[in-house]
Amino acid sequence: MIILNVSEMKEVTQGLVLPKIFTNHILRDCQLIKLVDYLGVKYKVSVENMGHRRKKIHGSQWIRFLECHEHKNIAKLCFKKLKEAKFEVSVLSDEGFEIRKDGNGKDYVHGCLVHASEETYYKQDLPHGLLWLLSDRQLKIDHLHAKVHGPKQSSKVDVCYVFTPENPKGLAAGFMGSGWTTFCFENDIEEGCQLLFQWMGSTPAKHFNFNVNIFNKNEVGLQVGTAEHQCSRTNHRHSKRRPTYKKDIEYHVTNINYLTIPKKFVRDNQLNRYGCAVLSSGHVKFLVPLRVRTGDRQAADDTHLVMVTDWQHIPDKIGMSTDKVLRFELVEEKSVIGDKVHCEVC
Repeated sequence: MIILNVSEMKEVTQGLVLPKIFTNHILRDCQLIKLVDYLGVKYKVSVENMGHRRKKIHGSQWIRFLECHEHKNIAKLCFKKLKEAKFEVSVLSDEGFEIRKDGNGKDYVHGCLVHASEETYYKQDLPHGLLWLLSDRQLKIDHLHAKVHGPKQSSKVDVCYVFTPENPKGLAAGFMGSGWTTFCFENDIEEGCQLLFQWMGSTPAKHFNFNVNIFNKNEVGLQVGTAEHQCSRTNHRHSKRRPTYKKDIEYHVTNINYLTIPKKFVRDNQLNRYGCAVLSSGHVKFLVPLRVRTGDRQAADDTHLVMVTDWQHIPDKIGMSTDKVLRFELVEEKSVIGDKVHCEVC
């Protein structure tokens, strides 16, 4: 991941010159790359080779991207590589806010970029605009927690509040506590880093989840690659004995609502004899139908098995963003009898 400050660039509508550290992730002869926004809309922008490993993105699709996101209000763009020549782009304002629209077309603060200071190791102040839902919850605030997910470690953290005469019940103002300190230590957060907090929704356990992307002083992301699995469950131990596979949850999966199971995994474990899968994440369980995928262009193949469900819903419920890798672990002892195969997912 990398953050580019476009507010300092002139004539950004004419094109955006990419730094060398960005172009290292683009093939030398690449002429097009895909930019994907939070809605899953794709923009195929042109790539111009400027020599000395410098490249520029431009063209009608680049202008369309800027217009769709009101480019006059864009201060920074956060690029995250999804796969070869495909990047997810988050748009940040001058205040560091990532503004999105909800289902009713109303703006809300989905994320915020903040700078880590000396006090960050013990407490991180955050704008109330990002944490307003924490203040509105009908729970005792003394026992309210959130869960933060970093590139290496997830932690349960305490929410700190500010009390004013206008708000005697308190306004959520940041994260603190031993869980937050552990999170900073395990994810190598230090003074000068930039932290991009993005809201991920709530889980049935009533913990609010935030994804935290970490950048160094040069605004280059510190997280591991998207091809690696990052466990979303605190203190979760993975079995080395059970069969497992991993799948990258991408935008097309959340749009078409089915996820393909690797054919070798289907064959080795005879999954085509089951009609449903029970996916468990801690105490949360999902019943997911299994279907053989068929189409006009391919012959019937009972090893081409897909899980059909709302793949936007499941990651949200288990506290994951939809751009991460899910790990499926087959629980063989529960799958011996009946028509349901049981898997642990994280």
